[in-house]
Amino acid sequence: MKLLSTLLVRAVDGDTIRVGAERIRLRGIDTPEMSELAGPAAKQRLEELLRSGPIRIVPRGRDVYDRLVADVFINEQNIAEVLRNEGFSKAG
Repeated sequence: MKLLSTLLVRAVDGDTIRVGAERIRLRGIDTPEMSELAGPAAKQRLEELLRSGPIRIVPRGRDVYDRLVADVFINEQNIAEVLRNEGFSKAG
């Protein structure tokens, strides 16, 4: 019998996920904070996307908070791009 290990992947907010103990910041998007009006909706949409298919993470470096900054793909679609196209990016 072969055992497969899986890591828990969850949304922290609209532009950060947690994979196991690692916090990963989506590269190329800044969504509203959870305390802002659209913040919970951005997080909910990211959670939906995370459940929609296979996840591929391409590390790009670390930010000032020591989070891994990465391109995250689900079904080979860049999630930051999907969220931007759906209007979840902060203005400015």
